[in-house]
Amino acid sequence: MDPRWRQLHDLAMRQQGHVATRHVEAVGLTRPALHYQVRAGLLESVSRGVYRFTTFPPGEREREAAVLLWAGADQGVAAAFSHETALQRYELTDAFAEKLHLTVPRAFRKRAPGDVVLHRAVLGPDDERREGLLAYTTPARTFLDLLAAGFPMEPLRDAYRVAVDRGLLRRSALQRDGATVRGYVDGSPAGGRADLIDRLGQLLEGA
Repeated sequence: MDPRWRQLHDLAMRQQGHVATRHVEAVGLTRPALHYQVRAGLLESVSRGVYRFTTFPPGEREREAAVLLWAGADQGVAAAFSHETALQRYELTDAFAEKLHLTVPRAFRKRAPGDVVLHRAVLGPDDERREGLLAYTTPARTFLDLLAAGFPMEPLRDAYRVAVDRGLLRRSALQRDGATVRGYVDGSPAGGRADLIDRLGQLLEGA
C-alpha cells in the first residue's frame, strides 16, 4: 500500500476511524485515488467529504466524529455538541434524541446532514470540553442552552440533581448573578432573557 494511505490511517486512529477529503489531498493523493479506494472497500463515505476506514471496528462516537470533521472542527471551527446530545454524553438522561445537536459559529453556512440540528452561537474556551477531536458543551453551558430552548423542566431538573450529586456541576455555576449566567444572558436575544432567567429560577428552586 502507498505509504500515504498508512499516514492517513494513522490520522484516522485519532479521529474515530475517519478522514476528510482535505486530509487525503494534504498528503498528496488525488480525488480519483480516493474514489478508487471507496470502490475497493478500504473507505466508505459517511458524510459529504468525510470517509471512514472500513478496517476500524464500529465505535460508539464515530458518527459524532464524522459530523465534527464535516463541520471543520479539526480546522479550528468552534463547533461542539450541545443541548440533548451533551446531556446524553454526560449520562444525565435516559431519553434518546433522534438527532445530534451541534452548536456552530453564527457565520457557519453549511447545510446540516439530516440527522443533525444546528444551533448558532458563540462558544468561548470555557464553554466546551474536548475529548481529542470530539467536543461537548460543558454541563453549565448545556443546562443554559436547554433552558433557553424550552426543554421540559421536570426531566431537566432531574438531570440537574444528578449532575450536582455526581460532581459534574457545582450549584454555584448557575447562580443568576454569577459570571457564567451573566455572560450567557448578555449574549442571548433580548426578547428571551426574562424567560431564561425565570426558567433558571424554576430549575434552581425545584432542585
